[in-house]
Amino acid sequence: MSGPGVLVAAAVTVAAVACTTEVGDGSGPPPPQPAPERLVRAGAIAVDVVSEDLDADGVEEVAVSSVSGRPGELGIAIPYLEVFDVREARWIRVFDATGAAPPGAGSPAEMLAGADGFVGQSVQALEVVDFAGDARPELVVGIASFGATAGPVELWIVSMTATGDLVTEFYRSTERGGEIAVVGDRIRLEYGVYRSRDPGCCPSLRAVETIGWDPAAGSIDVLTRRRTETR
Repeated sequence: MSGPGVLVAAAVTVAAVACTTEVGDGSGPPPPQPAPERLVRAGAIAVDVVSEDLDADGVEEVAVSSVSGRPGELGIAIPYLEVFDVREARWIRVFDATGAAPPGAGSPAEMLAGADGFVGQSVQALEVVDFAGDARPELVVGIASFGATAGPVELWIVSMTATGDLVTEFYRSTERGGEIAVVGDRIRLEYGVYRSRDPGCCPSLRAVETIGWDPAAGSIDVLTRRRTETR
């Protein structure tokens, strides 16, 4: 997991990339997975790379989070998140988080669009989890917003359909700050709960949610929720 303050320290400098990679005429076996440096946009620096067969077609998709090599106007690195897949015998980018977000679960229209009142965002978590144990794993993404103080942390759980479309299966946003951890086939989301007179530094409650597959509902949901006083 990478927080806003450690993105650049955790990054590995890589070469520029084209959005499509020619691999053949489609008559042979699936093309080999390209080296991660081939999947990083021009001028960006890789942070995390994960790969898994999200649509059960026998070819692993690749998700890459990166940051701009040159900071933006406020001196803050610009985050990117992209997913690559094989289409017509070539690797192409099928998702860019700076554009429209995968629909579903009441999620916002965009992942990386800048939160209102905050100056920056980062990809705090990028993992793959098979919640239902059906060999069709989901992509887990944590997006943190920040400014003078910590902003909300958003948890996105995204699946890929058999036709290659991305869909948001679960979405959750904290009020301010939070930590996302993957524990087996569960997500642990911990965050502060602020009462009306709580200062920005110090929430009076701490919440911990366990998120996973609910067999009864047939969907990903909050399985347990616990709140404790911090003072």
